[in-house]
Amino acid sequence: MGVISPERSEGTPKEERGGSFAGFPAQDLELTILIVTWNSERWIERCLHSIPAACEGLSYEVVLYDNSSADRTLQLVSDDIRSFASKTNHGFAGAINRAIDSVRGPFVFLLNPDCELGSRSLKELVEFMRTHPAVAAAAPLLEDERGNSQREFQLRRFPTLLTLVTEVLAIDKLFPSNPITASYRCRDLDLTRPRIIDQPAAAALLIRREVLDEIGPLDEQFFPAWFEDVDYCRRLAAAGKEIWVVPAAQAKHFGGASLEHVPFGRFIDLWYRNMWRYARKWFTPGQAEALRWTIVIGMLLRLLPALAGIAHREVGRRAAFQAYAGVLQKAFTRWGDWSPSS
Repeated sequence: MGVISPERSEGTPKEERGGSFAGFPAQDLELTILIVTWNSERWIERCLHSIPAACEGLSYEVVLYDNSSADRTLQLVSDDIRSFASKTNHGFAGAINRAIDSVRGPFVFLLNPDCELGSRSLKELVEFMRTHPAVAAAAPLLEDERGNSQREFQLRRFPTLLTLVTEVLAIDKLFPSNPITASYRCRDLDLTRPRIIDQPAAAALLIRREVLDEIGPLDEQFFPAWFEDVDYCRRLAAAGKEIWVVPAAQAKHFGGASLEHVPFGRFIDLWYRNMWRYARKWFTPGQAEALRWTIVIGMLLRLLPALAGIAHREVGRRAAFQAYAGVLQKAFTRWGDWSPSS
């Protein structure tokens, strides 16, 4: 998932500038790297500087779609990069959908600006895809800035009612070694060689352009972000497509870029709303209702610790209490009966 603004804007005007990042003619391009930014000045230079070594020998271009940043993000982007300066925030899915028409390479790499690619990482991914023509998408293995694996953030099986209940009720925090969480977070997966994976995070994900055309645009109801990548991976699986993780390709993911400009209460609201929308789309009606009531119970259980200052001390008692109370109210009323504008 990319960097997004928590608010939706109206209208669709945008400006384009720049050209191919590496100066390759369109007919010779092997790869398009697609980056969505929103107030990403803290991350974007490091991200862009890591690309040449990651591509080693590939002909590539970088396409950057900026979701109406108010900072210096676009000023830090070279004029050689094809960038779209949108006057409207479309969220992550909307930005990808609008930028995809400009993609010219047969492979498209979705990249968060808070990622730093490892040497030859994209070369490894493209070569893997070329030698495995049945594979629709592939992801590098992510680590944090200290070199610690982010496998539990990045690699997961598709969520079920049981796995989401375990997380909403914080069972995964109270009993982190429980078998439901262990399976959901793929702790049994041997990562000494490439493996099929249900849903790698879209922070760094290579997809065949023809597959994107076949499956269609990302679902913009998951505005502005969260669960849109899970949904797209589910759609790939429903179409019989395989996604693999390739451990030989690695990248650093610093994390937090999507959250540093989003107030805690807004994030909590978006997270549970989009979780509910995912359930409405992929679960049975009964399962979706069971999840909604689980969210109601989960918020009730969080109110007292929030008021006591135990939960999320970094945001303060009042902000934490108001955030959970807000989700409780919206979950109880079905988020306005799941209206896309709710």
